Amino acid sequence: MKDKSLVHQKKWRLKSPCPKEFIENFPAYSGIVLQLLYDRGLDTQEKIDEFFNPDYSQGIHDPFLFLDMQKAVTRIEAAIKNKEKILIHGDYDADGVTATVVLEKTLKKLGAKNVYFFIPHRDIDGYGLSIKNAENFIAQGINLVITVDCGITNFEPIKFLKEKNIDTIIVDHHLELENLPDAYAILNCSLKREIYPYKKLAGVGMVFKLAQALFLQQKDPEQYAAFEKWLLDLVTIGTIGDVSPILGENRTLVKYGLMVLNKTPRRGLQELISVASLSSGEELKGLPLGSDLYNLNVRNISFQIVPRLNAAGRIDHASLAYNLLTTEDEMTAIALAQDIQNKNLKRQKIAEQMLTEAKQQFDKVNDKNKILIACQENWTPGLVGLVAGKLKDEFFRPVILFARQKDGYVGSGRSISEFNITEALQTTSAFLERFGGHSQACGLSIKGEKNYQNFLKKIILEANKKLENIDLKPAIDVDVEVKLADLNWELYDQLEQFEPFAEANPMPLFLIKKLKIEQVELVGKDNKHLRFYLSQNNLSRKAISFGMAEEWGGVLKIGDFIDAVVEFGINEWNGNRELQLKIIDIRTNS
Repeated sequence: MKDKSLVHQKKWRLKSPCPKEFIENFPAYSGIVLQLLYDRGLDTQEKIDEFFNPDYSQGIHDPFLFLDMQKAVTRIEAAIKNKEKILIHGDYDADGVTATVVLEKTLKKLGAKNVYFFIPHRDIDGYGLSIKNAENFIAQGINLVITVDCGITNFEPIKFLKEKNIDTIIVDHHLELENLPDAYAILNCSLKREIYPYKKLAGVGMVFKLAQALFLQQKDPEQYAAFEKWLLDLVTIGTIGDVSPILGENRTLVKYGLMVLNKTPRRGLQELISVASLSSGEELKGLPLGSDLYNLNVRNISFQIVPRLNAAGRIDHASLAYNLLTTEDEMTAIALAQDIQNKNLKRQKIAEQMLTEAKQQFDKVNDKNKILIACQENWTPGLVGLVAGKLKDEFFRPVILFARQKDGYVGSGRSISEFNITEALQTTSAFLERFGGHSQACGLSIKGEKNYQNFLKKIILEANKKLENIDLKPAIDVDVEVKLADLNWELYDQLEQFEPFAEANPMPLFLIKKLKIEQVELVGKDNKHLRFYLSQNNLSRKAISFGMAEEWGGVLKIGDFIDAVVEFGINEWNGNRELQLKIIDIRTNS
């Protein structure tokens, strides 16, 4: 059972005010906008201009800045010329699947005749390249293996392939360990040795850089320019799916990628958008290529498109998502999209059950629990990471969940910014079969009960040490305190320039103190939400709070004063537009 204090007492962390000299350097911007720019690390005019005006011709870096890019391109061109068998080894999430599709389409565009792909089964194969699958590639006569969105920690399989005279090119973005695999070439923006100026590309972003380099190496690069840009719908989905920061080069890729995605000619994506209720499908008929079909944004890609693509690999096999993204047949696309929709509904049901069972194992969570770990035999391995993420958000501490299997444990973890979970796993590597990930997300597998018990002891010790003096309460990072009058149409227009909002560029959060409740009512299905009219200094605004009725519905009343953390936007209905606040958290103000 969860301690209620972990729910109701969220920390409000107001970001440090931007320095006086920063304000003086940029007099053209309002104080609120300056604070938002400062919070995002945009401290030069060049960075600000790049942020507000992403330019594909200027904001995309030269792919040949990667140390091994020329080496990788030369090897791939030789493989295409000599009709070698090229195997693309992908990953089973949205980032890995889109990366696989982008590279396959690129190679075939360049004339490759013998291109194959392999995406591991999450439960059977686990994450990354394995010795068993390497043996299969050898038996198939593969000459070149290109790993995408994986490979940087797969030392033994890559060594084994090299001993069999098969080259491996790693195209990854995950964190390296102490050493690097002995691959033919390594393309990874996260490497300590790498000089490439942008370090936060997703796996599909890394593949896109390889595609760019391959196109630039051709005799007439311009003939590939349009094809390159039409790949950006997939790059955008994978980048958002990986929760990569949408700043710098990623911001440029996603901005232009959203334009492409809203015109996508891919049959599978069109049908997936339709089953996700983001389109009726009727508006597709009779429109020429290049027409805007949708109004997709980062939010509905994050919550509607990506989860459905991920559901394929979590419940069945990610090749289902791959087939959807590559099919050109309308009836096949319809069938695949519906299949994915059904698997997503199944995924939701199973995840809810796992969530309940994990909470029961945690018992009462308090400040002594620096890391939460649960394990169960009947859990779906493909969903442990997803459920761990929900628990991390709820309890604000690192969480690792394991699915117990006959020969060991398959686990996935999610963490808070104060605890680098993949770095922590390195201290337990003696007990792990395989592991990898980012600072706040990891995957791992363990063979044997003794290794599992030793791992538990070690990771708990590590978490207790690193989080000893950390206040593990859920926190809300607030950009700036404002008055209600500051949230006007002029500011709304300025905030639109910050879109698309996503990781590292979240929707701004504002703190407003001493708001008077003029009206409050229960709304929505099952009366789970609250709608307010709030006032301050004779100005009133409509506000909505989602899912807060149970906590606050019987507490707040007309005439009360509250402090609130809010998002600021508009409400559109029947052709009308009005300013509205979305309440994120509330404190009573006496």
